[in-house]
Formats: sequence, C-alpha cells, structure tokens
Amino acid sequence: MYSAVFDIETTDLAGVGAGVLLCVSIRPLTTKKTKTFRLDSYKFEPDSQFGIFEREERCLLEETLEELEKYDLLIGHNIEGFDLGFLRTRAAVHGVPFRIEPFTYDTMKGFRRSKFRTRLNGFGKPSAALAMIADFLGVEQEKTSIFPVEWWSALWGNEKKRIEAMNDIVDHCTKDVRMNHRVYELILPHDKRGSIQRWM
Repeated sequence: MYSAVFDIETTDLAGVGAGVLLCVSIRPLTTKKTKTFRLDSYKFEPDSQFGIFEREERCLLEETLEELEKYDLLIGHNIEGFDLGFLRTRAAVHGVPFRIEPFTYDTMKGFRRSKFRTRLNGFGKPSAALAMIADFLGVEQEKTSIFPVEWWSALWGNEKKRIEAMNDIVDHCTKDVRMNHRVYELILPHDKRGSIQRWM
C-alpha cells in the first residue's frame, strides 16, 4: 500500500469565504522526502478576467490532488475532520475535479482511541494537539506557531513580507509532517481499535 503523511496550511478554517489554500506538504513513507507545494510558486500577470490568486490557487489544487492520487493511504493529524474536506471544498469552488477516495489514518483519532492521558485541554479532555502527542511520545519537538498576521501577510503583504510569511508557513507545514510521520509510527501499535477506512 503506497502511503504518505500530509498536511495543509490555509488562511482560514472555512473552505469558503476567507479560506485560501497556502501550502501542502506530502511525505511518502517509502522515501521520507517531503514534497511541498506552495501558492507563491505559481506566477500570473494581473488579468481582469480572474480574481486575485484565483489561478494560483487552482494550480496549487490541481498539482496537490494529482500528487495525492498516487497514494492508497493518506495519514495526517485531523485530516478526516479538516484537511480532506477543505481540499474538496476549494476544488469545488474552483471547478477542479476531486477524484481522490483514499484510505486514511488520522493520528488525532488514533491517539484518542489509545486512551493515553496528556495535559487537559480547555474542555477537560486530554489534549490531542500534535505538539502534546509528540511531547508525550518523546518525538523531537519541532512544532512552531503560525499566527493570522502571517497568513494574511502571505497574501497581502509587500513582496518581501509575502516571501517571509510563506517561508515561515512552509517551514511550519514541513515540520508538522515530519513530526506526524514519527507520531504515526509510535501511536499505531497502541491503537488496538484502529481501522483504516476509505474517506469519501
């Protein structure tokens, strides 16, 4: 089964309105070499027929989905609750075919099924945040923070600020994927009720 860990970064949690896909990192389990696709890789001259970043995001989605189609199993942290649904929504907005129906393993759900106890979150339950899980499992902590000013600077800042913000966002995304790859390897033996199912 050809498998990869992946993660996305966006400007907003909604797939419509202010939600724009900024970057996607994909790490095949076989090569352990992360591929990252980023919005600012696609350059277009202004054109009155298109919205701002419309063509760039469409290209990012097309290339991302083409890459994800190669894998039988996609692994990620909350990918079933967020990442895949966000990609499907943005694809629908741009009229990009969404043909992927992968098997998935969600490390957030796997951790919760394993019944480990980490620091309590704001709802009185063990935190299933990637940084907390990595800390518990002894995975080297690479987690960084991205704040809204960086998401918006990546789109609306001057050229220097856009590049700096996107570099920070890409660094954050690639580190999350690398950490989550290790989390997956460590949590899987403890996830006795886990099942791999097709996400549709």
